Amino acid sequence: MSEKSQFLKELFQERRSCRNFSKRALPSNIVEQIISMAKLSPFAGGRKNWGVEVVNSSETISKIAVAVEERLNASAALMERESAPLFLEYGKSFLFFKEAPTLLIPHFRVSPTMRALLRDRVTEELLQWERENAVKSISAVTTFILLAAESLGVESCYMTGPLIASDTIAQILQLPKEREIGALVPIGYCK
Repeated sequence: MSEKSQFLKELFQERRSCRNFSKRALPSNIVEQIISMAKLSPFAGGRKNWGVEVVNSSETISKIAVAVEERLNASAALMERESAPLFLEYGKSFLFFKEAPTLLIPHFRVSPTMRALLRDRVTEELLQWERENAVKSISAVTTFILLAAESLGVESCYMTGPLIASDTIAQILQLPKEREIGALVPIGYCK
């Protein structure tokens, strides 16, 4: 095994998801380095139709947590009585990010290539395929974020549960309407 392969294997083996963050702030250069490494990620069609929102404000993180809790409760209210408590218990894992000092929120825009090429002849199947390419690509970006954080001695967690409230989170972050959130990645130091 080469030295690079050995390093990567050790990095992969050491990476763990942190679900209990201390309030200790991250140095800004750490966040900048993580974003810089994430920019090296491949993306469908060679396009960089993505970005990463950096949220350091505890007030904004709290607003996001409230939005997720409200959506969890609203969803549970639509369920049968015996299912709702199970869902709410499961939904507690959607809120691990609440205590993190920083959230990295990768987002993307589906490139309208198929609609532009086929216009009114575009099919829902092709549009779905195009969107799935963007989703898979933002997953690669998120993986680079996780590995970059690990390489810099910072803990993280790949979270998609909070996306139950992705529309409200996008409003809180004032993302353009064509943007979709791919994940929430709390980063910091574990307690």
